Amino acid sequence: MKSTFTLLILALLASATALDAADTPAPKPPNILFLFADDWAWPHASSLGCPVVKTPAFDRIAKEGVLFRNAHVTAPSCSPSRASILTGQWPWRLEQGANLHGFIPAKFAVYPDLLAAAGYHVGLTGKGYGPGSDEGRPHNAAGPAFKNFDAFLAARPPGRPFCFWFGSRDPHRPYPPGIGIRSGMDATKVFVPPYLPDNATTRSDICDYFHQVEQFDQQCAAILATLEKAGELDNTLIVISGDNGWPFPRSKTTCYDSGTHQPLAIRWGARIKGGRSVDDFVSLADLAPTFLDAAGQPIPAPMTARSLIPLLLSDKSGPVDPVRDHTLTGMERHVGRGRTDGQQTNVGYPMRTLLTKDFHYIRNFKPDRWPAGDPPKEPLPAFEKIATDTYAAYSDCDSGPTKAFLVTHRDDPSVKRFAARAFGKRTARELYDLRHDPYELKNVAEDPAYAETVKALDARLMAELKATGDPRASGGGDQFDGYLGTPPKRNPK
Repeated sequence: MKSTFTLLILALLASATALDAADTPAPKPPNILFLFADDWAWPHASSLGCPVVKTPAFDRIAKEGVLFRNAHVTAPSCSPSRASILTGQWPWRLEQGANLHGFIPAKFAVYPDLLAAAGYHVGLTGKGYGPGSDEGRPHNAAGPAFKNFDAFLAARPPGRPFCFWFGSRDPHRPYPPGIGIRSGMDATKVFVPPYLPDNATTRSDICDYFHQVEQFDQQCAAILATLEKAGELDNTLIVISGDNGWPFPRSKTTCYDSGTHQPLAIRWGARIKGGRSVDDFVSLADLAPTFLDAAGQPIPAPMTARSLIPLLLSDKSGPVDPVRDHTLTGMERHVGRGRTDGQQTNVGYPMRTLLTKDFHYIRNFKPDRWPAGDPPKEPLPAFEKIATDTYAAYSDCDSGPTKAFLVTHRDDPSVKRFAARAFGKRTARELYDLRHDPYELKNVAEDPAYAETVKALDARLMAELKATGDPRASGGGDQFDGYLGTPPKRNPK
């Protein structure tokens, strides 16, 4: 039994500890800076092994923070991808928000509004949510617009943490033809992925894209310099990423790796151990609960995404959380024009996928439709028209020289396989064995050797879709075709 004196000493020590805790100020809410590219894809950064493009700003954030090697958007199209990031939800839960040129119904909370209600100074420059409308909202879902980051900081009330969204329009097409090579890029060093034809047209087109990637990185560097000058660098959670795959055939608007895999780097000063590379599968929808979590705010129950804070606060590289062994992606409609499908108009190409380290499984719910939009009508449009007019052929694939080459040479024996992969119809189920086929060129879904894998992945995918309220998982989903696109009020790309 402790003596009265001992108990008194213990009580005094406990009281002193409590007073010390009371005197210790709560952690200062971090600022949040989201630097967001338009149509930038993995692995197009110098720190990711790309030998032509130079991205010192991204490389710095990756070196001083955490690089995520398996980050994917929820959808390979601007509007639904951005809607998921803002709401922290899968796009198939967002009604009109699932399509390009849609809107996020006001009943779906977005993280900038939640942070504003918690006292954050919130704003955006450039492309926020879009293309689409702001129906039911006083401003863009990403926040009130400011001319630039300097103007945003100047309007910040003293002592308030901020949440800023910089939405670059790079590297979205169109590009000045030949600008990459003219800037000094060596086209002979460009890696052409095997789903594209390796020729001078493609290499020059890729260099043009790289030039615009570098422009985005320079914009990020300028904002980071302003942040550092203001003395806010180390108390700011900084995120750099992109909204969907690069604008080349069989990439953007597809759920293949080249359509959804994103560079993602996060820096948070001394709060996290830098120089790490995490292999866990994460979704960019996870950013909404991450930002709320970092700010000490509750995460709303409807958010299906999960905070990245546990991964950021870990000191591990490689695999960190065994639960994060997969992610989902999906697509409904990109553009409406250029699709007829018999008597229907404004119909898309609905697909859902489950991606793991070893396999990528894809369900195409309407395999009778053309996945990239309807073929061109005869006579075939001229190369120049296809290179400048998105709707001249296969409207869901952005216009450009590489696409124009594939369309105008699609009957050439040496080009047919590339055109078929980019624009041709697909089977209802696709399975790619990433251990042997990282560029997803051979569909093994009908191979008897993979029958059990297809069965298991399909059951897992459909179970997650049903659990998250996807109408496609229950034989529905036609409402997505009926959501008519609305002309965007701003952010026209």
